[in-house]
Amino acid sequence: MAQILNFFRTQNKNHFASVYPDAKTLFDGLKLEENDAIRHLYSKTSGAVFNIGKTYQLPDGDIEELICDCITLLLQKIRDGHYVFQGFDPGTYVVEIAKNKVKRFKRNHLKDKTAPLDESTDLTDEPDFTSLAATELLEKLLALLHVNCRNLIRLKYLDELRDKEVIDRKLTQYTTVDALKNHRAKCMKKLVDIATRTGGFSRRSDVGG
Repeated sequence: MAQILNFFRTQNKNHFASVYPDAKTLFDGLKLEENDAIRHLYSKTSGAVFNIGKTYQLPDGDIEELICDCITLLLQKIRDGHYVFQGFDPGTYVVEIAKNKVKRFKRNHLKDKTAPLDESTDLTDEPDFTSLAATELLEKLLALLHVNCRNLIRLKYLDELRDKEVIDRKLTQYTTVDALKNHRAKCMKKLVDIATRTGGFSRRSDVGG
């Protein structure tokens, strides 16, 4: 595992961004199993997967293993022809796999405390392309919001955490469920207003939260 992680971490982000400037060139590089493409995928997704793992209170070692597993799964799907380019960033697919794996692991863990994180991946781990489209759209909209609103909406609709858990674990600045819900409702209104006003994602700005 350490050897695999060292391979993924050997990276030059500026170089990768110039070689793989968009989703299609990155997919083409991954299809050829180019080392730089794989490292670029790691640099694009490791932060998001780490945050997912921490949200679900996984230890660092399990999170590192999760990152490797998800990237390896995507490469295998590309090699087998089960993942083809449909306009989505391959990194979105990796992050969605990580979310599904962690949620399934946590559910199993509640039933069986000995359930390992690296248990065999089944179809429930893999997002469909409809969910990828929805995730990419939401992420682009969230990028236009203030970080506080972004966090509130992500915890609810992407991480799918219950409000009480968010409060108990102090994942936001709010101390009651009612306060959290009230502010999230305001954030959702801002999100809808932005989507209606811009009609696209060509501009980036922070909206107060």
